[in-house]
Amino acid sequence: GLKKPTTYVILDELIKKSLVTKIPRVKKQQYIAKPPEEFFAMAEERLKQAKKALPELITMGESEKVKVQTLFYEGAKGVDEALHYKMKEMKGKELVGFYATGEDASKELMDVFTPWPKQLHEADIKLKIITPEHDSTKEILEYNRQLGFQVKTISRDIYSSKVSLEAGEDFVRIVLFKPMQALIVKSPELAQCVRQVFEMVYSAQRG
Repeated sequence: GLKKPTTYVILDELIKKSLVTKIPRVKKQQYIAKPPEEFFAMAEERLKQAKKALPELITMGESEKVKVQTLFYEGAKGVDEALHYKMKEMKGKELVGFYATGEDASKELMDVFTPWPKQLHEADIKLKIITPEHDSTKEILEYNRQLGFQVKTISRDIYSSKVSLEAGEDFVRIVLFKPMQALIVKSPELAQCVRQVFEMVYSAQRG
């Protein structure tokens, strides 16, 4: 019931899939279906060859993971999402952070920040903080101490950041208060660098 041109198109596609063979040396174009066992044998051979290439493909995939990836978030909801990045994976681990004053934090943003220490505590994540001395953060810092987090404040004459910088095991998180934006950089090497700088500063501070 098919038109001849359509039939030839379909047969050509079946030839490409190795399901049909064209019979040579005949006046009219004739085709024959390949035996099913032959087709399956070819499929099994292709699978065998693909399995041989699998280790190399995995290696190539792993090399792609080395590339630094960044995630961008915007608005209060976006910042909240960034703060909860990898929270489940961080259980039992430590997060370190150079925190900012709350001068540029809107009420909407403070509503995101206020419950976050408790959420970290409930997720069994340890926290070490270095932050400028400022009235805008006194209450939330005291709450952090009550939760058992380690907090050190630095004179605002020395450190007056309005941007928060944190490091987990394999990522760095930056939160910009005024534009209400957050950036996560997925890089174990960068995270380690920030953590080492943090520990140098933390150990040098008395307060």
